Amino acid sequence: MERLISFSSREGAFDSLAQRISALINKAQETKGNATVLLSGGGTPMPVYEKLSDSSLDFSKIEFGLVDDRFVPVHDPASNEGVIRNIFKHQPDFSLESMVPNPDDYEQSIAQCHQTYQEFVHGDIILLGMGGDGHFASLFPNDEPSEKGLLATECGCLGTNAPSHPTKRISTNLAFINSIEHRILLITGTDKLDKLKASPVERTPISYLVDALTEIYYAP
Repeated sequence: MERLISFSSREGAFDSLAQRISALINKAQETKGNATVLLSGGGTPMPVYEKLSDSSLDFSKIEFGLVDDRFVPVHDPASNEGVIRNIFKHQPDFSLESMVPNPDDYEQSIAQCHQTYQEFVHGDIILLGMGGDGHFASLFPNDEPSEKGLLATECGCLGTNAPSHPTKRISTNLAFINSIEHRILLITGTDKLDKLKASPVERTPISYLVDALTEIYYAP
């Protein structure tokens, strides 16, 4: 994989990736005035976000969104939005577009997300992760809505079903993800690297994206 950037330590990968994202943000701001960035949840990228939150970036000129989220209130520990907001809480200019505007109405939240997230189509940066089952964003194996999200030709958001609680998810689709200029994957652990390499044969969801990734950051 020629786009694979390997590090001997996770700290080295997190440092390098934070610097790379910062450089891309600065370049976008210099070119067009602002930057649009989509962030993934899960534990793996949180050290990267902590480094970004402590950086000298001009947060007033960055529009942040989510790759996907669990359909839970923002104060729920499972909320990607809540965890990320907490990391950046000391940055007064930090803004993040919610994917769960109404935690009492799943369909309404999906519809609103589909509309509000159009501003991120053809954005600058998306940071993705991958699960042990080969899923990315909230596009899962053996889930019919996820399959539709992988095959959709128009950029948008949709509801999918996770194999574990909380099962209701809201996610960007593959067309949306592919519209972003810099599509970066961060994975840690040899098991996930093996899963990524096996994806073309196993036809896991990540197989739909792997050739379109612009960079892959990996540490054992």
